[in-house]
Amino acid sequence: MKKIILSFATLIVSTCAYALGPDIFNHLGAGLGVGTNGISVELGTKITPFVTMRAGVHFMPSIKFHTDANAYYTLADASSHSTEINIEGDLGRTQGSVIFNAYPVPKIPFFIAAGAFFGGKDLIKVKGHSNEFVGHEGGSLEIGDYNIPIDSEGNARGGLEVKSFRPYLGIGYGNFIPSKLLNFNVELGIQFQQKPKVYTANGELTQLVTEEDPDNTIHDIQKYLKVYPCLTFRLSGKIF
Repeated sequence: MKKIILSFATLIVSTCAYALGPDIFNHLGAGLGVGTNGISVELGTKITPFVTMRAGVHFMPSIKFHTDANAYYTLADASSHSTEINIEGDLGRTQGSVIFNAYPVPKIPFFIAAGAFFGGKDLIKVKGHSNEFVGHEGGSLEIGDYNIPIDSEGNARGGLEVKSFRPYLGIGYGNFIPSKLLNFNVELGIQFQQKPKVYTANGELTQLVTEEDPDNTIHDIQKYLKVYPCLTFRLSGKIF
């Protein structure tokens, strides 16, 4: 993936060298979008008539969901007691991005986008509580293919995290910096984040000895979200 991004950057530099003229870095635009990255606020500038560079911040609201997860603690006779705990997942996070739009034919507002997202590595934050675990040491909660600790107050905190730097590729339609005042554009792409990893906010992770619950929502997210789909509907405008 790094080779793809490097090749695209080389293409941009070559295009810049070919297309240098009076229309370089003299336009600034702004965009407000909504989609699978949440609410997006971006600024962009034309490098050449063929290439626009944009940088943005993307705010995913705190969207919560609930699911059940297996939990365990050890009894005084060294036997294990198992139960289910209802846990809360939170999708809220903030990301940054730097992306280049390449317009193969400037008069046609179709573009190919490449760049990267960064920050916002906490894909999902998870917390759970059970009074049944109060006073018990060594409790654990099954998240994905790991157990995270449950403290003696019955609380567990952790989640799924991805890489802080995530390459991005996409396609779209519409000029980010329009010739008129406002313009609508749409973009579809993917962040290459690899398999989300389980983390814990306290204690240490232990890997599951048995196969994880296939019906668990967290397991499904960890299994299928090796790439993150990015669909954005954007209203952009020309500042100057």
